[in-house]
Amino acid sequence: MVEKTELSDKDHRDLVKTCASRGLTFLTTVFHEDRVPFLSDLGLEAIKIGSGEAMRKVLVCITVRPSLARVQTVLDNLVGLCDLQVVMAASTLLERYGRVVETFAYPKNIIDHVYSTLEGETTETSAIETGVLTMQLARTFSRHKPDVVVTIADRHETLATAIAASYQHIPLCHIQGGERTGSIDDKVRDAVSMLADVHCAATGTAATRLQDMGVRGDVFHTGCPSVDLAAKIVPDPADANTIVVLQHSVTNEAEHAREQIEATIQAIEAVTPKKVLWFWPGQDAGSGGVAKGLRLYHERIGNRQPVCFTRHVSADAFLSLLSGCAALVGNSSCGIRESAYLGTPVVNIGSRQQGRECGPNVVHVGHHATDIAEAIQRQVAHGRYPSDAIYGDGHSGARIARILLGSAEPVTGPDLVCDPVQEQQQGTPAQKHPADWYEWQDRH
Repeated sequence: MVEKTELSDKDHRDLVKTCASRGLTFLTTVFHEDRVPFLSDLGLEAIKIGSGEAMRKVLVCITVRPSLARVQTVLDNLVGLCDLQVVMAASTLLERYGRVVETFAYPKNIIDHVYSTLEGETTETSAIETGVLTMQLARTFSRHKPDVVVTIADRHETLATAIAASYQHIPLCHIQGGERTGSIDDKVRDAVSMLADVHCAATGTAATRLQDMGVRGDVFHTGCPSVDLAAKIVPDPADANTIVVLQHSVTNEAEHAREQIEATIQAIEAVTPKKVLWFWPGQDAGSGGVAKGLRLYHERIGNRQPVCFTRHVSADAFLSLLSGCAALVGNSSCGIRESAYLGTPVVNIGSRQQGRECGPNVVHVGHHATDIAEAIQRQVAHGRYPSDAIYGDGHSGARIARILLGSAEPVTGPDLVCDPVQEQQQGTPAQKHPADWYEWQDRH
């Protein structure tokens, strides 16, 4: 793109088509960051950086299986437009949690593997892991000197990432702040938000809550990037009779994890499903109790019942399953976020998602086998729900990438309202205080 004598948008589109028809790769240089979205929309495989120009270093820290889906489309939109640095840490490196690192789409961008997960899976080990990961990430950030660090959601590893970046005065972008779920997660999420410099909220309510908290920097209502993946999924009719179960332990109820999973097991047996796909729990305090209950259940039933167990599948495969299954049972946030967009019938059990915004596709029950079984039967009989865009419309990753690249300008228009994501609200700050954002822009 020649500065001052730049070709028109039509000329660029024609050149791209001509090159494609002749098997050539069209390569162009960006002289202005506000032109990045246009070039990205052209579907270019790469964009040339002008000679002598330093690329912005964007470091994304991925510490747990769900976080990869929550940031995948952000990475897709950053590759080739910045010096993308990825740290794979904690349970993403471990076999018993599916070794997520092996399915990562951009292995050449991984700059470090950071081990921090301890045996025990208790509230004590969670606290220790926070300290261990903070120390190791501090060294990683010091060596690689990123211009901005991206952290996701509300786990103790997220807090470690925020501390390691903040104390080295590295700007921090927090994705999915401002939400409510109860337990320790709210404290961690809010602490990370208070340390962050840029905020990408998934819903209008979350964006407004961040504003009311008085967080530093601007709040952007972007939607949730995991919905971007859901928007591209085509249901598989073969999954229509499958019940998917994904139940984690609740950190402040860790001592009850075993009895809670036993209630779900009893409910599943009571509804006599044609097929069940049961996912292993994530790494939380109390997950050992859930895992033990599932191991004993597996040993008891053997291969006599249509229940399959798995630790990990790719995000696309998992979302395809959710888009066509009879129901999702458990307490995973995917029952609230992606399932709202997909219209998946959900039975949400217990308090793990307490306070989180949800669509009409979710039925809430306690840890009582009879109540769970009845809710499953109702949801299966109901069938699919209409799609609800409360957590995004399928373009969140591109918006967050624009923010990280510095091409999303603050506005002085009205604050975001607490409605499902609307096109005119995407990628705009929820606050009228752009000073910190300009300061961040000037530094980078």
